[in-house]
Amino acid sequence: MDTCSYCTKEDSDKLLWVQCSMCPQWVHVLCIPLKHVQESNGTIAKEYPKTSNEITHFQCDAHDKDAILVKRATKRKSSSVEAPPKRRRGLRNKQQIDYIALNEGDDKKLKKVHPHVEAFCKCFEKWQNEKNVIDAQTLDKDFLQLHEPLKVSDPQNTGIRIPRPQELGLTKDDRVLTVDDITQVLGEDCPVDVMDVQSQQNERWTMSQWNQYFTKTQPEERDRIRNVISLEISHVNRFKIFRPTVVEANDLVNVVWDAFGNGDPKPKVTRYVLMSAGNSYTDFHLDFAGTSVYYNLVAGKKKFILFPPTKHNLETYTQWCQDLNQTLIFLGDLLEEGVAMELNAGDLFMLPSGWIHAVYTPADSIIIGGNFLTIRDIETQLKVVHVERLTRVPKRFTFPMFDLVMGKTCEWALSLGAQKKNKLTPKALEALERYMKLHDTKYRPLEYPSKRSMIKKLHELSEYCSS
Repeated sequence: MDTCSYCTKEDSDKLLWVQCSMCPQWVHVLCIPLKHVQESNGTIAKEYPKTSNEITHFQCDAHDKDAILVKRATKRKSSSVEAPPKRRRGLRNKQQIDYIALNEGDDKKLKKVHPHVEAFCKCFEKWQNEKNVIDAQTLDKDFLQLHEPLKVSDPQNTGIRIPRPQELGLTKDDRVLTVDDITQVLGEDCPVDVMDVQSQQNERWTMSQWNQYFTKTQPEERDRIRNVISLEISHVNRFKIFRPTVVEANDLVNVVWDAFGNGDPKPKVTRYVLMSAGNSYTDFHLDFAGTSVYYNLVAGKKKFILFPPTKHNLETYTQWCQDLNQTLIFLGDLLEEGVAMELNAGDLFMLPSGWIHAVYTPADSIIIGGNFLTIRDIETQLKVVHVERLTRVPKRFTFPMFDLVMGKTCEWALSLGAQKKNKLTPKALEALERYMKLHDTKYRPLEYPSKRSMIKKLHELSEYCSS
């Protein structure tokens, strides 16, 4: 909200503004009672901050507490100030980062650009990669040995299939999918979480509202840059998406549910529609539980910067998530061994487990993609879950029913024993054993009297395979 909640005025471009870290409310800094302005050490300030550099955090009085604005101890050169991180959805949904934009002097509040885009573009040039390309046949054959981001040169041979508007009965023309088409299929009242790119926070809209914004409003007339990254549609029978065959074959849920499904529903993470306005930016994140991702760009353009899950990178990422000044820091400058790739309409991109990544959208884009766990990446996936717990990612932004999937994976592995078709390595078995031993890991086995007895058998199998 761009009207000050204290004076109810929205003009004052000459005044310093600040946005609440908990909601979209903006206020004039000088309208906040001075008794609610604190120095960094917690004492009441004697004067108001004069520039954005002097502010570290603001929370308005709409959250069951008095308003509070915290001043910064030391000055930094910056045109924006950010608050301690909340949690947000990663691809679907990992942690929430709240960017506080300030209006200082004659500068307008940043509605058309994210403060990290310039740094992103410089980082992209540093790590730009055009060599990570693979054909569908090699992808299928070598999947278990592939651990880097890859663009597929012939996506038409991967088995992926996305319905076209003509097949859906929406038009007689043979053209690509649009947001208007998606709205007609899902229904105008279908709820959708829409992210404000500047604040990285979600609002609940309907598809009708989103279509009005995306399709019927010219980019230069849009109020803000907005992004939809968490609309899962696997339940929509009319919109039947076929995933790449290599994904279907290696999806851990598919593998273990065949034998140990027991009628339990599968996690709904397999088919998403992503719709991004031009100039959208999603800051660095890990896909929940270190899932791998298939990513088919239907229309538009995307730029990715990705970093592998090395010890240094995961530790640096964890520290960044826990830093009170997190959103002042462009993480890409601190990580190593980057890969930057540009995607165009028609491209199919395979993102492996545990890669930390940020995404920039140069032009309006539509993407069909999905997440999947694999046997190949058990160790990495469990490392990422550990990072999620350290950084306190809310449960609703984590992989659904993850403990259930891991428990069924243990029973599946035990049912195969030391057979060659059991692809779990001794290290993966040890990682599973450690995870299942955690007090917070909940699972009721199907074929063992208790979790403890199942873990004992898993330990025996791990020792046998290691010998």
